[in-house]
Amino acid sequence: MSPRPLIVGIPCDHRMVGHHPFHMVGEKYITAVREAVEALPLLIPVLEPPLAIAELLQSVDGFLFTGSPSNVSPQHYGGAAPRDGVLLDEKRDWTTLPLLKAAIAAGVPVLCVCRGFQELNVAFGGTLHQHVQEIAGRLDHRENRNADLDVQYGPAHTNA
Repeated sequence: MSPRPLIVGIPCDHRMVGHHPFHMVGEKYITAVREAVEALPLLIPVLEPPLAIAELLQSVDGFLFTGSPSNVSPQHYGGAAPRDGVLLDEKRDWTTLPLLKAAIAAGVPVLCVCRGFQELNVAFGGTLHQHVQEIAGRLDHRENRNADLDVQYGPAHTNA
């Protein structure tokens, strides 16, 4: 009998596609969990009310908090109202922020990428610069939408 596969929970984004609500995760994250980690990706919808954290913690071996085109809402860290056109995802915020704290408190492994790292920071009381690219000396982390996917998803930081 083979051992049970590792299960990695991935909270979804909540988006409207036309008039229809969808729960989405970028395929690159799903593929990374399946192929690089050889685990079973479990997509977690960001419902209202959120799914029970205790049940999620019992169901997975770890979590991947992914990047997203959306930002953490400034209401969660005392920031200024966002500029027009900035995409927020309140449903994801209400799921991920308490889930991160609970997972870490329970010793469940987490990996945070991009927006997920911002969520980690905010969940533990940190703040964010909404437009970090406008701060002198800071890197511009926005994607170049005209670049090939290999460039967009390639290394962004030099090894120091």
